[in-house]
Amino acid sequence: MKRIIASLLAGLCLLALVGCSAGSKADSAAPKDYSQIIHDARTDEDNEYDMIFTKGEDGKFTAIDGYSAEYEADQLNDELKDIVFPLLGLEDGSYESFAASVSSMMVRSYAVAIVKPAEGKTDAVKAALEAYVQSEQQSMEHYLEDQYLVAKAATVTVAPTGEVVLVCAEDHDTILSNIEKALAA
Repeated sequence: MKRIIASLLAGLCLLALVGCSAGSKADSAAPKDYSQIIHDARTDEDNEYDMIFTKGEDGKFTAIDGYSAEYEADQLNDELKDIVFPLLGLEDGSYESFAASVSSMMVRSYAVAIVKPAEGKTDAVKAALEAYVQSEQQSMEHYLEDQYLVAKAATVTVAPTGEVVLVCAEDHDTILSNIEKALAA
């Protein structure tokens, strides 16, 4: 009788462990909302003035925050595709998903991006975002000293979860820390 009870208890423990491991796999496979992560990492003022955009499964750009509500869908898609998105230098096929907020104003060094690279494209994505940072540094070096310092402090890192993160903003350390915490969660 003791053996039967011990066997049943061992079986229940095994089932509980299998159930727990299946739940954690499902949670880690769930896609992260990079737009929301950037929104939560920034100040209310940044969220009020700076759009966060992403590319949907249909290939069209969408945006939240900033002045995104004032744009019609086609107008937003055209502006992002033709003006803002090329600033980052990301090529189609180099990423699976992303969210980014980039200032297109010539008087402000500002970009925050989270990019999930396509298989084998981490180096290409990192190089594209580093090229953006170098371009910002060159643009601001002899133009606006305060914005040059922002660009000079910018970083492009690969998170332990595999995303490439760009932070070129005045509150760089806080934004980067908040993004890294959210990606790790």
